[in-house]
Order: sequence, then C-alpha cells, then structure tokens
Amino acid sequence: MRGKLRRRGAMAAVVAALSAGGMVLSTASASAAASASALLRVEVGAAVFNGRNLASGTVGVPDLWSGDVLLATCWNTGENLGGGNRWYLTVYERYNHLNGLELTVTGWTYAPYVDNSAASNGTITHC
Repeated sequence: MRGKLRRRGAMAAVVAALSAGGMVLSTASASAAASASALLRVEVGAAVFNGRNLASGTVGVPDLWSGDVLLATCWNTGENLGGGNRWYLTVYERYNHLNGLELTVTGWTYAPYVDNSAASNGTITHC
C-alpha cells in the first residue's frame, strides 16, 4: 500500500511539474507544432534502453506493447534497427497491457517502433 501511494504521489508530482513548467502534453497527432514533450501511444511495441543502441541494454522495465503510452521529451539519432535511426528520450511509461502500471524510468525507445518516428517530425524537438 505504501509503495502504491508513493508511485501515485510521484506521478502526480511529475504531472504537476510538467504543467507548472509550461511543458505541453499532447498526442503525436494533435499538433505539428513543436512542444517540450509529447505523450505518445505505442503503435508496435518497444523496449526502453540505456542508450540509443541495442548494445546498451534495457533499463529493466517491461517492454511497451501496442496501446501502451510513453512520455518523450526529445529525439536523437542512434543505431538503425531497420526503420531509421531516430530514438526518443523517454521519461514515463504507462503499461495499459499491465492494468495501467505507471513507471517513471528514463531511457531511450526506438522511434519507428513507437509511432513510426512521427513525433520526431515536429511534435518534439531534437535533443
């Protein structure tokens, strides 16, 4: 119970900080204007990595499945896994396939597996 309250409190603090700081949460299709961060719905599935390549290894959280959500703050280039070389800096994950589990782990997700790199074309900025 205590852990649940801490996680909920931490998430509330993150949302409040983003709102107070003027950061805009949006879906990738909501606006083409650049924003400080974007809440993206995962289309295919993605893991969260320590760096922008497979060799860096994952950060130790579950893989994101289609329909899960992540918060990306910016994008950068890295290893090309067959769909391009763009990666999102991810700071929040909501696992709808795991009953809405929410985590605030920072790492990199391969953009083509999230939204076919759509947010890197103007929704979020280059890191």
